[in-house]
Amino acid sequence: MIEWLSDLYLDGATGSELIARAGVPIGYPPELLNLEQPDIVCGLQREYVAAGSGLIYANTFGANALRFGDRLEEILSAAIAIARRAADGRAKVALDIGSLGKLIGDGGISFDDAYEQFAQIVRAAADRTDCIVIETMTDLAETRAAVLAAKAYSRLPILVSMSFSEGGRTAFGCGVENFAYTIGAMGVAAIGINCSLGPIQMLPLARRLVECTDLPVFIKPNAGMPRLENGNTVYDITPEQFCEAMARIKEIGVRIMGGCCGTSPAYIERLKAVCDCVRARRAQFRPRSVVCSASRVAEIDDAMRIVGERINPTGKKRFQQALRERDYDYILLQGIEQEEQGADILDVNVGLNGIDEAIVMREVVERLQRVTTLPLQIDSSDPDVIECALRYYHGKAIVNSVNGTEESLQRILPIVARYGAAVVGLTLDERGISQDIDERVRIAASIVEACRRYGIAARDVYIDTLTMAQASMPDSALCTLGALEQVKRLGVRTILGVSNISFGMPNREEINAAFLQMARQHGLDLCIIHPKLQHVRAGQAAFDFLNNLPGATQAYIDYATQIERTTQTLSDAACDDADIRKCIVGGRGAQVAAAVERLLRDGASPMRVAAEHMIPALDEVGEAYERGKLFLPQLIAAADAAKCGFGVLEKAMERVDGRDADKVFVLATVKGDIHDIGKNIVKAIVSNYGFKVVDLGRDVAYERVLESVRAHYPCVLGLSALMTTTAQNMARTIQLVRAEFPEIPVLVGGAVLTPQYAESIGGTYCRDASATVRRLQEIYA
Repeated sequence: MIEWLSDLYLDGATGSELIARAGVPIGYPPELLNLEQPDIVCGLQREYVAAGSGLIYANTFGANALRFGDRLEEILSAAIAIARRAADGRAKVALDIGSLGKLIGDGGISFDDAYEQFAQIVRAAADRTDCIVIETMTDLAETRAAVLAAKAYSRLPILVSMSFSEGGRTAFGCGVENFAYTIGAMGVAAIGINCSLGPIQMLPLARRLVECTDLPVFIKPNAGMPRLENGNTVYDITPEQFCEAMARIKEIGVRIMGGCCGTSPAYIERLKAVCDCVRARRAQFRPRSVVCSASRVAEIDDAMRIVGERINPTGKKRFQQALRERDYDYILLQGIEQEEQGADILDVNVGLNGIDEAIVMREVVERLQRVTTLPLQIDSSDPDVIECALRYYHGKAIVNSVNGTEESLQRILPIVARYGAAVVGLTLDERGISQDIDERVRIAASIVEACRRYGIAARDVYIDTLTMAQASMPDSALCTLGALEQVKRLGVRTILGVSNISFGMPNREEINAAFLQMARQHGLDLCIIHPKLQHVRAGQAAFDFLNNLPGATQAYIDYATQIERTTQTLSDAACDDADIRKCIVGGRGAQVAAAVERLLRDGASPMRVAAEHMIPALDEVGEAYERGKLFLPQLIAAADAAKCGFGVLEKAMERVDGRDADKVFVLATVKGDIHDIGKNIVKAIVSNYGFKVVDLGRDVAYERVLESVRAHYPCVLGLSALMTTTAQNMARTIQLVRAEFPEIPVLVGGAVLTPQYAESIGGTYCRDASATVRRLQEIYA
C-alpha cells in the first residue's frame, strides 16, 4: 500500500465549476480553459487545496486525441503545469483520465484502438504527475483498456473508479463486484466509485466494494441526486447533509473521499472538518475465491462449481471442422448450451494444428462475451495464446494451466499476474507425473509459493492433482484423491478433469459420477466436465442437499427427476481354449499360449499361426475398440494375451525360421506432453506383430530422440502428442532428426493431429495402432 493513500481527501467538481466561473456555455470543453483561462483553473484548484484536498485532479478528464487531435499534448502539458502550481507542494497531483465516449466493439472503436488512445494520453503526460486516476467509467472493457495502457507506459500509482446506478450496475451491466474482482486484481493502487449517485445512495455500494477488495477504496459522490430547475442542473443536498452521509461511509472503512458533480470547495472543506473526527473501522474485506465476467460472478465456495468442457477440439471432429472453417456460430452454441445446462464457468480451448491459435482464441473469447455471461477458463499452455485471451477478456478469468517446471512458472505466471487472473496448477514437473501422493503435494506447494512471489494470492490458485485413467493405472483414483485432500491444507482451491478417470471404460457416466462424489468428499472445488451429464448434476444436487447447503432442496428436486441411465453391453465373446481369436478377445493369455503350442505340434508353421490366427485376432480387437464395442481394459488385456502367444511363436522362429531383428520402431511422446496412453497402446499392439519397439517414454527431449535414432538406424520413428500445445514440438523433433537422417520414415499420431498437419511437418499420419501396424508392414515389406 502507498503510504499517502490513507486518510486522504480528494477534490470536488471541476468541469461544472469551471464552466460557471469562466462564463462559457454548458458543453464547452473545460480542458480548453487550460490554454484560454489558466488562472481560472488554477484558482479553483487552489481553493480545493486550501479546503483540505491532499490530491487534486489535473483538468484533463476529457483530454484525448479523439476530441482534441494534435492539441492533446499541449492541453495536457498546460493542465499538469497549472495543477502543480496550484498544489504548490501541499497536495499531490493526478493525471485525470475519463471515458473516450466511444463504444468498444461493433459500432464504435476496437479494444486495441481504445488502448492506443489511452496510451497516447499517458505517454504525453510523461509521468509528470504523482498518480493516474481513471474515473467515471461505465464499460469494463474500456476501463481495462485504460488500465493496461497506463501500466504499459507509466510507473505511477493508478487509481480507478466506475460509476454505478443505485442497483450497483453500470449502464453496460458491470456490477460492483465484477469491477472489484477484475480491476482490483490488475495491479492498481486503489479502486473506487464516483459520480451518478449521492453519498446516501452510494453507501450500500461502498459497503459492497470494501467487502470485495483489500485495496484502499475511494468514494467521490455527487452532491445528492441532480434535478433540473429553470434549465439548470442542481443537486439536492447541502454540504452538511453531504458530510453527514460521508461520515457513515468512512465508518465502514473508506479512508479516501472527495466529491464529484455539484461539490464545490465548500463541500470539501466541510467534509474534512466532519470526517477528521470520524474513526474508520477496519474495512470488512472478505477474501473469496472468485472468477467473473463483466456481469456475472462465480464464487468458488462450499458448493462445487462446474466448468463446462465442451469448447475443446480434442476428439471432436465437428468442433475441429468449425475451427478450421471459422464457424464461430457452432462454437458459440456450445457455450450457450452449457450455460443453459447449468455450467458455472466455460473452459475455452481452441488449439488445433493448422490454425493460428492466438487469433482464433481472441475471436472466440470476444464473441463468447457477447452471447454468454459465464466466466471463462482460458485453456492453453502457450504464453502468447494466454496473453491474447486475457487481453481481450473483460473479466477475471482462470488460466489453465501451469505446472511445476520452472519454465512453465516463469513464462506464464507473470502474464497471469499482469492481467489479474486466477490460475490452475498441475502437479507435475520435469520428471512427469508421480504416483506418489507426497510428491504431487510437494509440487503443488512449490506452485503456490511461486504464485505468491508473483503476487498471486493462494485463493486464486486452483491445484489439479491430475486425474488419470483408472483402467490403465489401477491406483490412479486413490492417488489423485489422496493428494487432493492434502493440497486443501495449502489454503488453495482444487480442480479436476473428472471424466479422465473413466477413459477406456464402458458406462463412463456411472464412473464419473461416483468419482466426482469421492472427489467432493476429499475437497474438490471445481469440476471440469460436460454439464449435460445428468448423473453428475443430480449427484451434485444430492450432495448439497445432504450437506444442507442453501437452496439445495429445490436443486435436488430439479435435477434428480432428470436422471436418465444408459447402459452399454460389453463384448462377451466366448473363450474356447482351441480358438485363438476368442482367447485373445477374452484376454486369456494362458489359453492363447496353449492353443499356439497345439497348432505348432500339429504341424502349423509359426508364420502361418501368426498370419491366420494371431494377427486377425488383434485386428478384430482393434476394430471393436474403434467402434466402442471393447474398451481400454479389454484392449490391454487382449494385447497381453497376444504376447503370450507371440512368446511361444518367437521361440519357435528362433529354432526354425530365424527372426528379422532389423524391424525397429523407435517410439516416443514428444517433449512437453505427459500423456502416453495412446503411445502405450501402439507399443502393445505393434510389438505383437514382430517389430522391436524402443519405447523412450513421454515428454522426451529432442536430443534424446535423435540419439536413439542414431543408435538403432535404420529404423522407423514414431511420435505421439495428445495436447494441441505440444504438437508443435513434434515438428521440431522431426526437423532435428531429418537434418541428420533425411530419409527416415516418421509415423505420427495423437488426438489433436490431422493428416494435413502430419504431412506439413514431414510425418505420416496414423489414426490408431492398427493403422500404425499397417504402415510399418508396408515400410518393412
